[in-house]
Amino acid sequence: MCFAPYISLSTFIIEFTLAIFFLLKNPKDNLNRVISLISFLLGFYQLNEFLICVTEFNLFTKLAMITTTILPALAISYALIISRKKIKFYWHMLIYSPAVFFILMFIFSNYYKQSAICSTVFIQYPFLGLLGKFFALYYLLYIIASVAIFYFASATTKSKSDRKISYLGMFGVFIFTIPTFIFLLFLPTFQIKFPSILCEFALLLAIEFIFVLYYKEKHKLKY
Repeated sequence: MCFAPYISLSTFIIEFTLAIFFLLKNPKDNLNRVISLISFLLGFYQLNEFLICVTEFNLFTKLAMITTTILPALAISYALIISRKKIKFYWHMLIYSPAVFFILMFIFSNYYKQSAICSTVFIQYPFLGLLGKFFALYYLLYIIASVAIFYFASATTKSKSDRKISYLGMFGVFIFTIPTFIFLLFLPTFQIKFPSILCEFALLLAIEFIFVLYYKEKHKLKY
């Protein structure tokens, strides 16, 4: 057994525990719910990495990719909640439509006939070709969009508390993605390990979530 499974399983346990904690802290609050869901999905991804390494079933490869596909859309939802922007249902459908497209592609296409490969530290996924480029573009555009929402929320609000929590939200996006893109920029060999690299920084985001909810509770903010 290689190094990755132990890291993935440990991260799953921590993320899953935190997801329950975030939800039980205030189950009626939208911010608690979305943070809990993001933490759960990050943990669920790590569980699938573990199962990829110990079983080599391609089912877990598909589940891992489906999980990572939902995260960019959830980042938009997270940003909208913190910015207190309420949008119509059809806008939510539009936001999540690329995720639905990629999920259907991963389920019904032939891209994942074989399981991903568990290497020393990361998971190596089968090459996606042109679809992979569109998938990376989807990630990039949604990350930029979430940062933009946080920025405009901080720039337009008159509440000092809302401004600071917008900064915390923006910071969470940066600490989760910037290290990943540094890897991808300077180490091209990691391109096909993109989801695994991204989720290895899940614990940093989880720690940041703790600060976000602590600040929310301290200043009695409700979403």
